Amino acid sequence: MNVSVTYNELSIAQYVKLMEFGEETDVKTLSVLGRPAVLSSDHTMSIEFDLGSGGTGGPVGQGPLARTLTVALDGKDRGGYYDVSVWSESGALLDDSALLDIAETVLPTIPEPAA
Repeated sequence: MNVSVTYNELSIAQYVKLMEFGEETDVKTLSVLGRPAVLSSDHTMSIEFDLGSGGTGGPVGQGPLARTLTVALDGKDRGGYYDVSVWSESGALLDDSALLDIAETVLPTIPEPAA
């Protein structure tokens, strides 16, 4: 699981339009904690590093599928968002309702940015 915060001016509505422009098909809009949100899926990247003899790295490949919930920083969708992503090496995705439960538990604990 990975949780990240992006502070920019991109709203969830704009983000969804970008996904539609990119012809992403596994997208679902919803509301989380009274804020606009979107569920999407994409593959992670895989890369191997040999820290032994010479410290070489292998080629970058396609990793397992990840499910991401992107939630607006505020209810007015003025820009910025939280991402909560989950994946497993087996490729099995977590049920969306479980991902929503995780987000509703974790997101309120993240401190607001300093003004």
